[in-house]
Amino acid sequence: MRLSGNIGKLLFHAALGVALLSIPLAFGVYAQKVTDGGAPKNPLLGRWKSTEAVIEFRSDGSIKINDDEYKYKVKGTVITVSNNEGALLFPFELDGDKLTVEFQGREVVYTRLKGKDAESSTTDTGRAEGIIPEFVGKWCYMSNPTGSNSMMSSQCFVLTQNGTYTYSAESSSSGAYGSTASQSSDSGRWTATRTTLTAYSNKKGKIVYPIQLRNHPKTGDPMIVLDGAAFVTFYNKRPW
Repeated sequence: MRLSGNIGKLLFHAALGVALLSIPLAFGVYAQKVTDGGAPKNPLLGRWKSTEAVIEFRSDGSIKINDDEYKYKVKGTVITVSNNEGALLFPFELDGDKLTVEFQGREVVYTRLKGKDAESSTTDTGRAEGIIPEFVGKWCYMSNPTGSNSMMSSQCFVLTQNGTYTYSAESSSSGAYGSTASQSSDSGRWTATRTTLTAYSNKKGKIVYPIQLRNHPKTGDPMIVLDGAAFVTFYNKRPW
């Protein structure tokens, strides 16, 4: 399920877009707390849960989002989450045990976990990763979806309700020295959150793709932007 595009570019442009958002200064009162010794203390430390994910902020600068590990920094009212491929910026508001994070123009609300639920676990049964019904269906790559000459290609993947997927792509070209054609395919299992798609490929093993959910700017059809490439629903679906 290796797809075209560059994750680093995707993350960079997404982070740049978020960074330009206007962040209310009133949120700054929640950015830091001070310990008795006068040293700043990160009030985000611990585990948080929303309907979409379970996240854990650690004192060593690492963050766990469901089963994936990243680095993070907090400056003012913005959380920067990064890995070797790029970074994303998330404006946030903290109100006691309620954490509201802005992502892709919408707000995701997390609640602080306490007691036994606050303990880190590698077998977290509350994680939100799984089969998302809205993702089930056939999705095909669309070149230049914002332009006047956009075209849906034969590069498609199909996500099924039973947790399996298939991927296929065909290409051909012709010139003065003849014609060439190529085909590629893959299959395996899949799970997802609202921000990641995990493929358990029969050929390449586990691959985690960051995704963005967008609607086609002209038709309103839902798209999954995966690995920097926009895949539009092949069948009729409601917008995200």
